[in-house]
Amino acid sequence: MTIPLAYSGVILVAVSLAIGFPAAAHGPTGHHESATAAHDEEAMKAQHERMENFEEAMVALGNAVIHGDKTDAAKHAGRLAEALAGYEKDVPHKNIPRIKEFKGYYAELKNRIDRLSGETRSGGIPEIAVAYGRILETCASCHAKFRD
Repeated sequence: MTIPLAYSGVILVAVSLAIGFPAAAHGPTGHHESATAAHDEEAMKAQHERMENFEEAMVALGNAVIHGDKTDAAKHAGRLAEALAGYEKDVPHKNIPRIKEFKGYYAELKNRIDRLSGETRSGGIPEIAVAYGRILETCASCHAKFRD
């Protein structure tokens, strides 16, 4: 299967972000001290585990898009939704008073994952790639405001 040249740029950017950005954003060292006053260590550990699972699904989804595999893309879109389960208790690492905005990003992320899931059922690889990029856009925006 060949992917039109117009979509290969979108795919390249999406995969680059998926591989590089989330890995840097979920580093293990003391980046959450500012949030510990409002959030206990066990809950923060669960939040990190959730985001690690999300990251793994995003990387796998990016690979599925690159290889033109709609079945695999659908599988990993489902993993994204599963990885978010329990997000309602999450808190930001910084800008804690802006928690309402932080929760808004999660709501937007959920909406975009739902759209991605729909594209895996009815769209083609180019549509899946665009929906994937929109999820990355939400991740990058949230991390810029709420990560150390």
